[in-house]
Amino acid sequence: MPTKAPPKARSARAERTRAAIRDAANALFLRDGVEATTVDAIVAAAGVSKGTFYLHFPRKEDLLLEYGTRRLARVRDMLPELVQRRTFREALNEILDEVVRGKEWGRELTGRAILEIGTSAEKLPVDGLPNVIQPLVELGQARGQIRTDIPADALSHFILRSVLGALRDWGLGADSVDRETALDYALTLIFDAIQPQPDHG
Repeated sequence: MPTKAPPKARSARAERTRAAIRDAANALFLRDGVEATTVDAIVAAAGVSKGTFYLHFPRKEDLLLEYGTRRLARVRDMLPELVQRRTFREALNEILDEVVRGKEWGRELTGRAILEIGTSAEKLPVDGLPNVIQPLVELGQARGQIRTDIPADALSHFILRSVLGALRDWGLGADSVDRETALDYALTLIFDAIQPQPDHG
């Protein structure tokens, strides 16, 4: 009678399988687009069965949520370093450098991923990005770098919606604006909107 692998070994094997599926899907999404990529193509490229695929991802689109979840986890890991930045602007740009800039995801993939995640990241299966950047906003308010007449949680949602909305619109659009320009427009609006307001009292 075969012996069962210990839980730790099973967990490591499951993560390797999940990573293989994720990597294969990302390559196919980039090459062929999300719509044209089938589950059959993903499992063939990953070297797994269809049953194994559905054990990890109920839908093909859940791979897009997986990407968002992993990016969110990375931002959480960065928090101890981010709170040491001199300004909120520096911290936000560092986040974008890590999770957006320089990434290979093309227009269609970006647009589809954000449609799946939602511009509030509400579909991610963990606490969303607003909760992750809120401590940075609160720190910026305490330092006098960010307006205090609007609560930090509302500003965090506004910042996230602005960035994700700009990336979604770029991803689903057909104009000639590149991703960095679309992001720069959003950041200009964000930093203008959150700057401290003059006291008229």
